[in-house]
Amino acid sequence: MASNSCTKDKAGSRTSQVPKTNDGYFSSERVRVQTQLEKTDLIIKEGRLRWLGHVLRMDDNRLPRQAVHWDISGSKRKPARPQKNWIDTIQQNLKSIGMIWEVAQQLAVNRVGWHRRVAQCVFDTA
Repeated sequence: MASNSCTKDKAGSRTSQVPKTNDGYFSSERVRVQTQLEKTDLIIKEGRLRWLGHVLRMDDNRLPRQAVHWDISGSKRKPARPQKNWIDTIQQNLKSIGMIWEVAQQLAVNRVGWHRRVAQCVFDTA
């Protein structure tokens, strides 16, 4: 974790030692690089895929596990752009790391291995 170094000026007010730009603003990318943090979307993707592994390891009688296999194609939505559901998002995330659903189900059995694989794939494909 990066430390926030501050100094006190003559009046005793804290001032940051981070260099300022002409307009006083920094891009998110610059802040991310300086703080050595991962991109937020990658952190969220990793969390989603880790949760998928948790759900896939659940007993078949658990509601979240059953919900993964529900078919909601017959439900009506208001006319507009269709909202993504969780399964659509997960399938898109799996595709982005080069994994298909069947392989994910097999790999998720090993919790530690699944966490390593997800982290490696998510942050290596960035």
